[in-house]
Amino acid sequence: MKIKNGVNLHIIKEKKFKTVQFLIRFRTKMSRNTVAKRVLISNLWETSNEQLPTSQQFQKKLSGMYGASFATSLSKKGDNHFLTIGMSVVNPKFVVSDTITEAISLIHQALFMPLVDEYGFDEATFDREKKNLLQYLASTREDKAYVAATKLTALFFTDQDMATPSISTVDLLAKETRESVYEYYQKMLQTDTIDISILGDLTLSEEQAIIAQFSKLPFTDRVPLASILYKQDRASICQEATEKEAVNQSILQLGYHHAVTFGDENYLTMQVLNGILGGFSHAKLFTTVREKESLAYYANSRFDSFTGFLKISAGIDAADHDKALTLIKAQVAALVAGDISDSELSQTKNMLRNAYFIALDSPTNLIEQAYIQTLLPDHYLAQAEWLQRLADVTKEDVVRLAGTLSLQAVYFMEGDALGD
Repeated sequence: MKIKNGVNLHIIKEKKFKTVQFLIRFRTKMSRNTVAKRVLISNLWETSNEQLPTSQQFQKKLSGMYGASFATSLSKKGDNHFLTIGMSVVNPKFVVSDTITEAISLIHQALFMPLVDEYGFDEATFDREKKNLLQYLASTREDKAYVAATKLTALFFTDQDMATPSISTVDLLAKETRESVYEYYQKMLQTDTIDISILGDLTLSEEQAIIAQFSKLPFTDRVPLASILYKQDRASICQEATEKEAVNQSILQLGYHHAVTFGDENYLTMQVLNGILGGFSHAKLFTTVREKESLAYYANSRFDSFTGFLKISAGIDAADHDKALTLIKAQVAALVAGDISDSELSQTKNMLRNAYFIALDSPTNLIEQAYIQTLLPDHYLAQAEWLQRLADVTKEDVVRLAGTLSLQAVYFMEGDALGD
């Protein structure tokens, strides 16, 4: 239901869980100019507000709510950036207090009662969280897989906003002040598209109370963000970069362009293609590059149906770069040539089917499915249709789709253990 223009409430009744899950998502266009501000807001939400000014008080409050959880996260989907609050509380039918009302009250405090003064966010709290975030972002430099992924993304995407990590960068974060972030926060509350999702075994009276309580919060009308799918034109030149790092294991990553979008006629075919290529332990990258030829410590693939980006990752020895790159490309070429066995096709379908049903036991995944259905109603596939489309995928479908893949970027982190 619509609380205000651009502010929506989704109630999902589900009896299989003993908890009630809340997800409050703030969504806007991904931008280098705002991402650092949103990261700081994320941390500030988790640590304090006007009613609970210290982290210790905040955690004590959660403990008093029978161990409720309150966590924030940041993510990208398509060309949108998401700033999310997630809460989980025990269903009130199992305890002696109204945990749902308490949760909504805490969300109200986080959103509309921040710890501020006349200049902006509380100085001591802001400075502490900014320092913590700068240290964290600096530490990601030691996560070589993360570094390689960001480098490949920067090579693949021509749009700088799309190439920027969802958690920002040290340089972007360092520029922000408590005044600049609070000024943006006030604007964000008024302009971001907001979706509030609640999932649990709810009674009719609880559902009515949830609607009434969220409707009382001081949300305002805004123009809802309509688009989320991002399409980049296929480039004629593959971007390549090699950088040396003082690590034993080198990382080779390839970025392919694909034209599949979430829920379209090729979506399940792409699921199968990716599964055969590198999505599972029986996939070509794993069995050939890693096991048969022993050229990789790991080798896998994943695709994003919101941006047209398919990534192949492999951990290799630096001396094996040429052999590994050639063999990885050969696995894609094998798909194009129709080198797909009946067992590869059937096993991949079975793995995808199993993964689909396993996801139904996760409240977060159920909320995500319901959210996508609301966000992209014309692209959403109900269970029966999803399973039928999966069953209908043929070898010829996979071969046809593989022929449309285009290598756009190659990033190689060359291991140099001595740092020469």
